[in-house]
Amino acid sequence: MTLVTSLAWGGFIVSILLIIIYLTVIISSEGFDLFDWSSIKKLIVNQFNKNIGDFLWGTLGITLTFTATAFLFVTFKEQRHQLNITRQEADKVRFETTYFNILSMLKQVQDTVNSNICTRLGDKGVCNIIEYYSYFIKFYETKLKSDSNLKTTSMQFRPLTANQSEIEQYRESVIGIYEQMVKESDCNIGYLYRYLFNAIKFVVDDPYNKTNEHARNRYLNLLQSQLSNEELGLLFYNALSKYGQDKDGHLQFKKMLDFNNFLENIDQTFLLNVNQYIFYPHTRFKFLNREQLKHVTPCPNV
Repeated sequence: MTLVTSLAWGGFIVSILLIIIYLTVIISSEGFDLFDWSSIKKLIVNQFNKNIGDFLWGTLGITLTFTATAFLFVTFKEQRHQLNITRQEADKVRFETTYFNILSMLKQVQDTVNSNICTRLGDKGVCNIIEYYSYFIKFYETKLKSDSNLKTTSMQFRPLTANQSEIEQYRESVIGIYEQMVKESDCNIGYLYRYLFNAIKFVVDDPYNKTNEHARNRYLNLLQSQLSNEELGLLFYNALSKYGQDKDGHLQFKKMLDFNNFLENIDQTFLLNVNQYIFYPHTRFKFLNREQLKHVTPCPNV
């Protein structure tokens, strides 16, 4: 109960008490006969002519005025509260209408990307995102065999004991292979990633979702569910590469994915190496064991 509401009810109670006191004075007066109207009328007139009558009725009038004013403020406050609820519901409808239109257009974006892949790599038997992911895996494995240092690092890397410098060095070597694959194949499916970036940003930046983490996660999970394991795997590495940088050279996409646990449900078999989960230090991947989860860095407020 708010202060204004408490004061309003307090004033109302005081008013009732004053009425009871005044009636008590009248009833207890000498010569009062409950069944004699002339006696009642005479007594009331006498009470009005006395100071006690002026005091009680004057106080009662002030109290009732205060109570009415307080309840008026309570009414205004309740109306404002209802208006805020109505506005929030309208904002939610606006957001969901736009967001579900974004989700419905994702299939068109995926089809466009598949068409682009087939145009660029069709002669190599690669005509969709799933085959493009397999092409990347084979490219990585070929590079791994020819680069003994990378192979050794990959085999010996321990994410729980590695320092930040070792993690960054390992990440740069892996992402370098991804960037080389994109360059040599002349097939950058950045159209899909830009669309996903803006879809996620739309959810994260919406005022309604900023204060409602449960709603934000629910909307992001809907988007995540529209992506295949191969698309999530490619997204994992693309966001870490130069293709995931903003105009200032920052990995803003990677940060947004990491801080919102967008990749938490990725299948570990779709990573080049399961130890590479450390590239997203804030994400609680579902395949992590208890010991690994203890080392997940708490996500700062975004």
